[in-house]
Amino acid sequence: FLLYSLIYFKMLTLNNIDSSAISSLSIDKEKRTAQVEFQNGQQYTYFDVNRGAIASVLEDPKQSIGSWVNTNLVRNKDVNYTLGFATA
Repeated sequence: FLLYSLIYFKMLTLNNIDSSAISSLSIDKEKRTAQVEFQNGQQYTYFDVNRGAIASVLEDPKQSIGSWVNTNLVRNKDVNYTLGFATA
């Protein structure tokens, strides 16, 4: 199961992710951002994440985090991203 921890300001980090693709996922509900570290070490920050998508991953920790990232971040044309973890 997933554990949540607070980092920095209001960023929620999902720990103990069982994924072959995702190493870590952190979400800021207020700023609608997500930070993803992939198993290969690449880090991305995603902006304008759908509020419903954020709620779904926080409310259903048993779902596939890899599928959630692909559907709601990587393949979502409404979401912008930058390489690395944005600090502001």
